[in-house]
Amino acid sequence: MKTSLRLSLALLAVVIVGGVLNIYTTKTISDRYVSAAEELRTLTEMQDWSRAEEVVQAYLTSWKDTLAWLQMLINHDDGDEVSRALERIGAGIQAQERPACLEGCAELREAAEHIYHRDAFTWGNIL
Repeated sequence: MKTSLRLSLALLAVVIVGGVLNIYTTKTISDRYVSAAEELRTLTEMQDWSRAEEVVQAYLTSWKDTLAWLQMLINHDDGDEVSRALERIGAGIQAQERPACLEGCAELREAAEHIYHRDAFTWGNIL
């Protein structure tokens, strides 16, 4: 009886620690890509297309590396939304179309925020 209680408590601790680490990881990634959206929006508004191209490619490469393991933690569709937004921004930058870039930045921000909010430790997510 005591062994199964100890085992249950140990498993509960592992689940709680794993959940906290998952929340921290998704929050960090979410914040990074929200910042990316703001940085790319600023570069687009300044029409600094060459710098914007470098930045979006760096974020896209970083996102693809992150997504390889992140899909074990988050919904697959949430990862795809961020990928599509980054690709849309890249296409807008190549075409030097400010409205397309700004729309892509808004989508990236929303998709990045969604990554964390789906996993946040809130009553809405618990219930």
